[in-house]
This record gives sequence, C-alpha cells and structure tokens, in this order.
Amino acid sequence: MPSTSSLNTLKDLLIAQTRDLYNAETQYREILPSLLSSATDDELRKEITDITELVDANISWLEHACTHLNVEPSGVTCEAMRGLIREARDTISKYGDPYVIDAALIANAQRIAHYQIAGYGTARQFAKVLGEDRVADIYGDLVRHAGNVDQRLTKVATGGWFARGVNQRAETAA
Repeated sequence: MPSTSSLNTLKDLLIAQTRDLYNAETQYREILPSLLSSATDDELRKEITDITELVDANISWLEHACTHLNVEPSGVTCEAMRGLIREARDTISKYGDPYVIDAALIANAQRIAHYQIAGYGTARQFAKVLGEDRVADIYGDLVRHAGNVDQRLTKVATGGWFARGVNQRAETAA
C-alpha cells in the first residue's frame, strides 16, 4: 500500500487493499506467459493456462469491486507481489533439469496463490464488517478460486493414484 494515503477508517483500508490486490493481479498477469513458456510438464502447462484465464477474470472482478467502492483500481503498487514476481523471474532465468524447473515454477505459483488467499480473505472480512456485501461476495469467490488453484497445483506436484507428480520426477533427475 502506498505510504502517501491515509488510513483513518476501515473503508480506507479496504479500498487500499482492493487497489493493492488489483495491482498484484495485473503484475501476475504480465509474467504468466513467461511461466507458461518455461514449463515443460503438460499438466503444469494446462494449469498455468487455466490460471491465466482466472487472473483475467480476477482483474475484472476487482474492477467491479473498485466501481462499487467508487475508486479507481490503478495507482497502487503491490510490493509483495513485486517480490514474488522477482522470484518467479529468477526461476524462469535458470537452466537445469526440466522437472526441477517445473517444481520451482509450481512453488512460485503456490506462493502467489497463498498471497491471494490471504489478501482476498482479509479484504472479504473487512467488507463484511463494513456491510459491503457485494464486495464481500466478490472476495469470497476470489479466495475460493485461489484455494482451488493451490489444490490443483499440489496435485500436479504430487501426482495421483496412477501418475507420479513433478516432485517425484524432479527427485530422480540427474
């Protein structure tokens, strides 16, 4: 959140959080094509493609939340996401075993999903307290979607009944 804005009310905080989360999603959207091109596992590539579509929808829903709160979504930089994106860019720039790189990409994406879960869950609670039911509903959907992404990424990493996951393949690499 920017240091230049004041936080005198819970609504100020909800607005700051909403704008921060909007910026986080736009930053994430920018790196997703690079994550996709770096991934080699077919299931991971499918998940990143699905995440891209979800992030596009998240941006739209956050714009709706901003409209409801009578605020422009832009104008804030999410420093936390900037750090998470920097780590993902570092992973993309590495050379090595494709399974190990895929495992690292999953770790990057799960960190981002966990950030989303925390941010959306907190904003949902602020909106509930303020009686901003529509905004709370938007955040409820967003936190649920981020949780689903996290679970799907875990399945790609760990595998299933009949398939080894990326982590098991990375463990036997080189």
